[in-house]
Formats: sequence, C-alpha cells, structure tokens
Amino acid sequence: MTASNALTSTLELTRLLRSPESTVREAAWEQLIATHTRLLTSVARSFGGGHDDAMERYCYMIEKCREGDFRRLRAFDAAGGARFSTWLTVTARRLCLDHDRSRYGRHRATLESGEANARRALRRALAEVTGTDIDTDLLPDTATLSADERAIRLDRQTRLRSALSSLTSRERLLLALRFDDDLSASQIAGVLALPTPFHVYRQLNALLARLRASLVSSGFDGAEG
Repeated sequence: MTASNALTSTLELTRLLRSPESTVREAAWEQLIATHTRLLTSVARSFGGGHDDAMERYCYMIEKCREGDFRRLRAFDAAGGARFSTWLTVTARRLCLDHDRSRYGRHRATLESGEANARRALRRALAEVTGTDIDTDLLPDTATLSADERAIRLDRQTRLRSALSSLTSRERLLLALRFDDDLSASQIAGVLALPTPFHVYRQLNALLARLRASLVSSGFDGAEG
C-alpha cells in the first residue's frame, strides 16, 4: 500500500468511527472498502476454491466488519505500530477461517489460536534455517525426561519464544502465509500488496537470515536434547 493510500485509510477510518453524521460515515465506509478491496479479495482467494467461494468469503468479511457498529474496526489501535493494512489482513484471514469453519466444519479450518499458528509457522521456518524440526509447543512428557533434558528443552523453548516475540506483526504474517498457509510467493505478494514475488523472497530470506543470526548469537543449538 502506498503512503497516500495509508493516509486515506487513516482519515476514512477516523471519519467512519467518529463522525456523528450517518451520511459521512457511510461515505467513509464505502471509501475504506474501495481502498482495500484488492487486499480483501486476495485474502479470500488465498483460501482456495473458485470465484464463488472467494466472493462468499469477501461478503462474509464485509458483513462482519460492519457488525455491531463496526466493532472489529474499533479494535484497531494506530498507536500499536502496525499499519492498518497489515492489521486488516490478519483480521481478514481470521474471518475467512471462521467462514470456512462454519460452512465446511472444523476439519477444513485451522483450529489453533493466532499465537499457536505463529509458533507453528516459526517452527517450520526455523526447520528450514537450522535443518532440524524444532518443537516450539509446550514441553511434552516432561515426567519421562531427566533433569538435564528438561533444562535443555526449557532453554530452547525460551530462546525460540524470544525470537518469536521480536518479530513485528507483518513479519509474523509473512511467516504464517508462507509456512502455515503454504501460499506461493505470487499469492503472498497479492495478500501483502508487494510489487512482485521477488519482493516476497527478498523479505523472507532477510527475515530467515536475521532469525538465524539471532539464534546463533543467543547460543541456540538446533540439535535435539
């Protein structure tokens, strides 16, 4: 998204949520949706199916964003550091998951929380970085481990969580789209409004390199303890 579009989104969101005039709010809503239609339809298409499936998800997202006097949009915090387009992409993905869950059942939907999705995406990313499948979930069967093994696993867990917490919301989203949703670079470019798939690869490679350097500098050992 260009700086001009980002500014337009901020202004329209303010008008939508704060103006006492219903006509002003409706005009702001239409402009906000027009600005982000490409982003929303890209997210809807990224979940698969044909044109009708994508349009159903798109309509569902629009309906839910309007629901409860724009309750979801009011949750956006500009002071939090994330751009509105990034926040909207994350929200749109969650709504698409809700839509598919309600329509197709839980077997077609991702059941984990956003944090669990991020951990799984990070685990797959780090597996590519270190060549080892790393478990970032809660420590399994600790009763069967020795004190040394528990200490090693706890240390690894702490370092991995620290690496995850250092990422921005957009970086987490990039990892989730690539390693959790298994989207292609072309699809990710559409969702994140990047010019070309090359920009996706460049950002992804830079992020993985930074994670690798961060883990190495912290003394992380990818070998299983």
